[in-house]
Amino acid sequence: MNFIARFKNGFTLLGNSFAVMRANPRLLLFPAATAVLTVVIGVLFMTPIVLQPSQHAYTTSAHWAEVGSRLIVTGPPDAVDRLKGRDRRVSLSKEALAYFILAYFLSMFLATFFNVAFVHEIFDALDGNSVSVAEGIAFALTKLKPILMWTLFAGVVGLLIKALEQRFGFFGRWVIRLIGTAWSVAAVFVIPILVVEKTTENPLEVMKRSAGVIRAAWGEALGGYAGLQLGGLIVLSSLFLAGAVAGWAAYAMQSLWPVAIGLSSWLVAAIAFSYALGVAGQIYLCVLYRYATAGVVPAGYTPELLGSAWTPKKS
Repeated sequence: MNFIARFKNGFTLLGNSFAVMRANPRLLLFPAATAVLTVVIGVLFMTPIVLQPSQHAYTTSAHWAEVGSRLIVTGPPDAVDRLKGRDRRVSLSKEALAYFILAYFLSMFLATFFNVAFVHEIFDALDGNSVSVAEGIAFALTKLKPILMWTLFAGVVGLLIKALEQRFGFFGRWVIRLIGTAWSVAAVFVIPILVVEKTTENPLEVMKRSAGVIRAAWGEALGGYAGLQLGGLIVLSSLFLAGAVAGWAAYAMQSLWPVAIGLSSWLVAAIAFSYALGVAGQIYLCVLYRYATAGVVPAGYTPELLGSAWTPKKS
């Protein structure tokens, strides 16, 4: 498929995914709920650290220095430190490390939980059913064990990849990052699998199943999804262009009002569109998963359009 055809399909896929979103505006609530809850969890975990007692008032620099000394410890440099030219080793204390790891796993669990609820309601929307935040959460509650197992597995892998990145030099870090990228690609369909398939408690099986879906339906290397993102990039670029025009107008008119109004409008529009584009991307991934695994084409899409991105393996 040539560039022009892929570009056209990208805009068509983008429009179809936005049509599903317009028909089911409650889908927009799930990413916001996840973000808000993540912030709340972050605040709850940071509050005991910030407000831990010291010999100084909370508003003084001495208090923050004492808190920092409890969180960060220094020691003699190890081989990696010496290789990087550091004369001492700086790390989190054992208590701080355990605390932050707990916060990390909890945030991952909540993100996975709400994504399961989100994807379940996307599938409901694609089936023509009404979308309900409460029903999505109720469904996610029935999947607590597989969500927890996947969170623990993915969390350990993520920590291991991060730790390995810090232990190697420049070339080694690039190799580890490539491994991390491969991991992320292989895990693309984990959430739909947790939602749709029954035998999903073993996280290794979930990962293998997700990678298997990609291998079985790679098609033109996710061309349609790339096209969708390209369509979104073009729209976002037009928003940047609008901001540049506002700046030029301000310069030409010797007034800050046009640029202030223009940039404010551009910022609001860019944030709103980026948010909506993320939701549209999730909708499209659910469409791809259903088409790749069952050959089902949701209303508003066509086999030809989806075939530009995927070529399901014939049995």
